[in-house]
Amino acid sequence: MTIMQRRDRLSDLPDATLARVLYHLGSVNATVTSALSRRWRNVHAAVPVVDLVDPKKGERWGNVSGQKTCFDHQVTAAILGKDLPTRKFRLDAFYPPYDLRDQWFAIVSVSGLEEFDVKLRYWDHSRRNLCPFGTHPKASADFDEEMRHSFTATPPHIFRCDTLRRLLLTNWTLDVPAGGVSMPSLETLFLKRIMAEDGAVQRLISGCPNIADLTLEQCPSVKRLVVASPRLDSFAMICCHHASHVVLQAERLRTLRYKGGLPGENFFSIANCGDVLAMTIDICESLLGKSASAVVPITKVITRCTNVTFLHLHLRPTMAFHSGTFTRALRHLPHLQQLALKGLLDNDETALSVSTLLRNTPNLDVLSLIPLRPRPPKPDYLYMFDGSDDDSSQNG
Repeated sequence: MTIMQRRDRLSDLPDATLARVLYHLGSVNATVTSALSRRWRNVHAAVPVVDLVDPKKGERWGNVSGQKTCFDHQVTAAILGKDLPTRKFRLDAFYPPYDLRDQWFAIVSVSGLEEFDVKLRYWDHSRRNLCPFGTHPKASADFDEEMRHSFTATPPHIFRCDTLRRLLLTNWTLDVPAGGVSMPSLETLFLKRIMAEDGAVQRLISGCPNIADLTLEQCPSVKRLVVASPRLDSFAMICCHHASHVVLQAERLRTLRYKGGLPGENFFSIANCGDVLAMTIDICESLLGKSASAVVPITKVITRCTNVTFLHLHLRPTMAFHSGTFTRALRHLPHLQQLALKGLLDNDETALSVSTLLRNTPNLDVLSLIPLRPRPPKPDYLYMFDGSDDDSSQNG
């Protein structure tokens, strides 16, 4: 009796389909498939994606990463080993050599690049949160003096890439070219911990007329901002504590996220508040001792967005601080179906305030209560070694 050999239906697929499957894997995993069989040997070379994460964590003493292959060589081989131009370039790198780094960026941006997502990490300067309300002894809304000019400058040719659709930068110095920015295809812009001259972020955004998703996180140079893209669908401003006025000239803004201190009057100017369906309000600073009038500007933003169906509130220290003011705001949201409250829930009075607030939101389908507990101070010696301000329980 002959035993029928099982067919490998996956390997029977055409090269283009297999490449599409590997398209969703990181570069290391995609390359490993070349060892499966001769059929798979060169498939990964047809995947126009470079997606690599440097395992180094910034240890100063000894080689503790245990890497058998130099990460810099991995990146170079991944770029040069492609049969097609790179479409997506995603890199999380620890202090890459400047000569190799510049060559990588020049090669991948030659033609057809659609996504440039690069996070750079440094010895001591790329992990501390830029928030004056953090727990770090040197908590600040801006970079320390010794950190200034320590980040790598953005490659100028990126800002003239007509095909780029997604640009995500973390820990860079934003160097906008004198000739201006022209990225008509850009849809997603994510900037985190960006060093920049005054107005540089605004010039970048002004050169991207079709942005749909914009996130600014820990960008201390942003003070006044105008986003004129009619396609803007999602906007997030996170710990940009020097910002004083934000104008969103969007025709169909759907998602709004704000994390920061209590904003002043008319902080947000939104063309069509009634289109906002999802909102996150995360107040970094403690509301202890704050008057109700200080909270009114942010509750006005909530009440203007009358069609909101999802609202997330993170209030410090307790999730019920100024609950009366927020209760009055929630009464203006007849379509609210999902509510998330985050903060301390540590006594009966707070629990009673929360229950009062909930009684004024009768149409809820989903309720999420995220109770926190006070976090003990971190010893100074831990800050000295890691440079971070990881305050997830209090600063989110």
